[in-house]
Amino acid sequence: MLTRDTQISESSSTTPPGKSNNRIVSLIFIVALVAVLAGFAYFTGEHEKKLPEVKRAAVVRVAVVEKANVPRVLKALGHVEPMSTVAVRSRVDGELVDVLFAEGDRVKRGQRLFTIDPRPFDEAIRQWSAKLAQAKADVSKCRSLIAKDRSELARLAANREKDMAEEANARRDHARYQELVKEGAVSVEQENRYATNVASLAATVKADTAAMENEKSVIQSDQAQLEASQAALKAAESDLQTAQLQRAYCSITAPMDGKTGALLVHRGQMVKAGDTSSLVVINKVKPVYVSFSVPEQDLPRIHELQKQHPLTVGVEGLSEHVGEVRGTLTFIDNSVQRNTGTILMKATFANENEVLWPGTYVKAVLNLDTLYDATVVPTHAVQVGQQGQYVYVVGPDNKANLVVVKVKYSDGNTSVIEGNLKPGEQVVVDGHMQLMPGSAVDIQSGAPNETLLGTPSGTQPGAPAATQPGASTEARPPASTQRSAP
Repeated sequence: MLTRDTQISESSSTTPPGKSNNRIVSLIFIVALVAVLAGFAYFTGEHEKKLPEVKRAAVVRVAVVEKANVPRVLKALGHVEPMSTVAVRSRVDGELVDVLFAEGDRVKRGQRLFTIDPRPFDEAIRQWSAKLAQAKADVSKCRSLIAKDRSELARLAANREKDMAEEANARRDHARYQELVKEGAVSVEQENRYATNVASLAATVKADTAAMENEKSVIQSDQAQLEASQAALKAAESDLQTAQLQRAYCSITAPMDGKTGALLVHRGQMVKAGDTSSLVVINKVKPVYVSFSVPEQDLPRIHELQKQHPLTVGVEGLSEHVGEVRGTLTFIDNSVQRNTGTILMKATFANENEVLWPGTYVKAVLNLDTLYDATVVPTHAVQVGQQGQYVYVVGPDNKANLVVVKVKYSDGNTSVIEGNLKPGEQVVVDGHMQLMPGSAVDIQSGAPNETLLGTPSGTQPGAPAATQPGASTEARPPASTQRSAP
C-alpha cells in the first residue's frame, strides 16, 4: 500500500524540467522589482527631508501701548440697604376699623395710616375721669377736716394757756393766804377757799391738755386719710393718662418719611399690642446705603486717603438711561470679619431718582486716586509664565518679541505697566498660544486694534474717577470682593 508521501514524491519526480526553470525566473524578477521600488522610495524620502520647511505666520490681534491717566479703584459686590426700616405695629388691642393708605404709597412722618376702634378706650376714659373727680373731692374733704381740726386745736391751746395763767395766779394767792393764816390775819376757811380754787383750775388745765391730745390724734387720722386720698388721686390721674394714651394709640401714624410695603393686615381684623407681626413695613429710600466689603490689606490706604478728602463710591451695572450714580463713603466697620479677612463699609447715596432699590445687589466702585501719565495696555495682553509677567511686542519685522513686564495696577480691562514698553508699540492681545519668541505674526485682517481705557496723558480728568474711561465695566464674581489693585 502506498503512503501519501510516496505519492507526492512520485508526482514530483514526474514534473517536467521546463516548468521548474520558469518558476525560478519569475521569483528572481519579483525580488528585483521589490528592490528597485524600495530604493526609489528611500531616495525620494531623503530628498524630501532635505527640502526646507515653510512655517506659517501666527494670526494675532494687537493693541497699541498708550499713555493715560488711570483712576485706581476697588470693586466689590454691594448690597443696597434702606437708610431706615420700621415695622409698624399696634400698641393696643382692638379691631382695625380703617386703613388710610394704599400699598406702596409714599408717606410722611405723622401721617395717619390705621385706625383701631376707639370706643372701649373712650369708655375707659369716662370711668377714670369719674374716679379722678371722686379722688379730688376726697382730697378736698380731708383738707377741710384737717383745717377744722387744726382750728379746734388752736382754740384748745388758747383755753389751756388762759387756764394755766389763772391757775398760776390762784397758786400765788393761795401761798399768800397760807402766810396770813400763820400770822393770824385771816381765817383758815378763807385759805381753804383759795386751795379749792387752785385744785379746780389745775383740773381744768389737765382737761384742756387731754382735749388737745385728742384733737392731735384726730388731726393725725385726718392727715392719714388725706394721704390716702392723695394717693388715690395720683392713681386716678395716672390711669386716666394711660387711658388717654391708649386712646391716642388707636390712631397709628407713620414714624418717618418713606415708602410703604405690602399691607399685612386688613380692615376688620383684630390686632394685638406686642404682636411680633407688623401691620406694614416702611423703608426710607432717600437716601440709601450701599454696603460692601474690601480686603483688610487695603484698609491702611483707605484711611490715609480719607484723611485727605472724602472718598466717593460709584455704582456699575445700572441701566444706561440712569446716568451717573455717586455716593460718599460714610462708614467703616470697627473690626475685620475673621472668616473672610474683609471689612464692611457703607456709602451713602442721595438716591433722588430712586434708582437704587433696597435689597438689590450692585457693583460698588470705591474711588481711591489716579495714576497720571501711566503706560497702559489691555489686561489680556499680559501673560504669566516661568519668567513672570510678560507681553509679546510685535516689531517692524512682524515678529513677536517677549518682553518681561510688571503690572502695577489693573482694573480688569486696563493694566498699568512698569517695564520696557514704549507708547506706540504694538502688543499681542489675542493669539498667544501660537507664539514663541521670534515667531512671525500676521496681524488679523479687518480686526481693529484694541481700544484702551483711560484719560489720555496730559489731560486732567474732567469726570470723577468712577465715571472716567479708566473705570472698568467688567462683571465681577459675586462670591468675594474683586481687588483691582495688585
